[in-house]
Amino acid sequence: MRIISWNVQGTKKTQVLQEIFFLKRKHKPQIMFLLETLVNKKNILDILPKMSFEHFEYVEPANHSGGLAVLWDNGVLHTSVLKKEQRAIHILVYDTVKKCNPIISGVYAPPQTQDKDQFWDQLTQLHHVIDLPWCIIGDLNELENSTEKKGLNGTHSQNSRDSTAF
Repeated sequence: MRIISWNVQGTKKTQVLQEIFFLKRKHKPQIMFLLETLVNKKNILDILPKMSFEHFEYVEPANHSGGLAVLWDNGVLHTSVLKKEQRAIHILVYDTVKKCNPIISGVYAPPQTQDKDQFWDQLTQLHHVIDLPWCIIGDLNELENSTEKKGLNGTHSQNSRDSTAF
């Protein structure tokens, strides 16, 4: 299964469409998540069909932040959207070759400290009901330590999670 997750920081940039074509040609992804699309419904519905995938789904940004899209081609993989949230798109994938059924969640976690607890609580709640293999990919907006922070203040998030969070 070939999946690409890319924080595009705005899909209206002219080079994004060219980069999508390059990535698709070079890596042949079956699924692609675009994070931080930063475009409204009208614009995303104009942009996504041009990306040469058979199917797509999206979540609009909230307050000029975020926005997600998932694009896929049915073939070896059969994909359906299970749930869309402000910060995540959860899909169920059936791999006809490997005969497996994972859930894949593309996420763009909130960068603001005050919104992180609610985001992690939602993922934890999902963890309690998902009984299939589950992969979470995307931008979790968490730092392992403050030296990773560039710009503004270099404070360490008190909400950073470790592998025992789930």
